[in-house]
Amino acid sequence: MYAALSSGWKPKSESISVSALIGPPRIRTLTIKHWDELVEDVSDRLWALLGQALHSTLEKYAAGGVVAEMGIKATVDGTVISGRPDFYNAGVVGDYKITSVFSFLLGIKEEWTMQLNFYSHLLRGSNLPVTALNIHAILRDWVENKTLTDKDYPKIPFVTVPVTLWTPDDCMAYIKDRVRRHISSPMDACSDAERWARATTYAVFKVGNKRALRVLDTLDGANKWGLEHHEKNPKDKLEIHERPGSFVRCERFCAVKSFCDINPYNNPAAEQSAEGWEEL
Repeated sequence: MYAALSSGWKPKSESISVSALIGPPRIRTLTIKHWDELVEDVSDRLWALLGQALHSTLEKYAAGGVVAEMGIKATVDGTVISGRPDFYNAGVVGDYKITSVFSFLLGIKEEWTMQLNFYSHLLRGSNLPVTALNIHAILRDWVENKTLTDKDYPKIPFVTVPVTLWTPDDCMAYIKDRVRRHISSPMDACSDAERWARATTYAVFKVGNKRALRVLDTLDGANKWGLEHHEKNPKDKLEIHERPGSFVRCERFCAVKSFCDINPYNNPAAEQSAEGWEEL
């Protein structure tokens, strides 16, 4: 188990995989530079191992006409881009994702759309037409009982969702922009989206309660809501708890965080307290 969990492919400086291309340049650059120094809890890779097992099985039992795990490459502005779509069949590109029901209900992730469209560019460069893109989601935390009470809940733990297919020109423009970022600005700070930014919010509590009555995006909004509630319920004593924002990826999910000189969680003095509050 440990050997399987701890295995991994070292990224190459002379080429970029599709998965790395859609990711932050800074993370790829630091990963290449510090590959032999990286330390990761192997338990964090359990879901990745499950995904590898899934892809291996699907490749082994691919139906006739389906090309599974086909390695493809193309050169864009002097940089080699490589990819390996989960499957290709008569113009349709598909990718399997093991994800949570919550993630699925939020909709198709931007990086999934980018990934499949970048595959489409590589396939077209190999003279293979692309007419449709699909995500096949396996919902790892699906609960059957919830299908009885929630009409929006998936009926089975497997869902196929179509992904918007970009025009070849739009796809090329996206790829060129990503290549430019990785090659010309490899140490640029990650964007808030890439850092999985979570905004600061303000929760209004009834004193003594553990569950918030309302959570607002601004302190002014929380104060206003609290005063309105107090006018209707004058006996209620309320307090507002600040829930400081965070960069979730930087804090918990970045493999190179210890080598990033702008990661706020490397400096204890820069970290915010977990929670502040004020009484209305």
